[in-house]
Amino acid sequence: MSNKWKQLFFESEIPFYIYKLNKGDSLIFKYQTKYKSLIIVFYGTVYIMKIFTNSESLFLAILTNKSIIDFNFFDSNYVYYKVVALENTYFIKFFWLDYIVHCQYLSTSIKLLDLFRDTLRQYESSSYVLMHKSIRYRVFQLLLLLCKDFGVLNNNNNYVLIPFELSQKTISYIIGSNPITVNKVVSFLIKRMFIKYIVKNKILICYFSFFNYLRNNKIT
Repeated sequence: MSNKWKQLFFESEIPFYIYKLNKGDSLIFKYQTKYKSLIIVFYGTVYIMKIFTNSESLFLAILTNKSIIDFNFFDSNYVYYKVVALENTYFIKFFWLDYIVHCQYLSTSIKLLDLFRDTLRQYESSSYVLMHKSIRYRVFQLLLLLCKDFGVLNNNNNYVLIPFELSQKTISYIIGSNPITVNKVVSFLIKRMFIKYIVKNKILICYFSFFNYLRNNKIT
């Protein structure tokens, strides 16, 4: 766990709080008119869902370190936001008012702006997942996103390893489908030897042939 952000807040004398979210756990956020807060993800990976009062949900983004969570611009009492940890994740929470009052260092503001830029990039990358109407293509796009942004490359064996557990239930939740449909898509990919999925450990490996298939079919 990096101490860079903790040290930065100490030096700037900005009050802050540190939270840990264990793998699979979640945080719920609702719009608040007072005490507007920001949360920095400084270690780990989470995904964010927008939940409506009728229990429907919408995938928003997958965020990792160098990202910031800010729901203050969503002014609605009809939705809430669920942040789910794909791995053990650490957050720094602080309040805008404290930041304005205490921050005396330009470097802190610049780093915060960099976080907003990185976060926008991650939102944009995530948005491609739901651009597809086809559930199959949504699964493809999600796997491509995870490999591109988080994957561990193994050139010797021609594959990319997604470095955290990824259940088919989680995939279905993110793409707005059901586990049965996702299982059919995953089975198709396994039969074509595009991926390897270890059910017991929920570990997913994408072979280079998978990326060639996406490129040849212009799915990327």
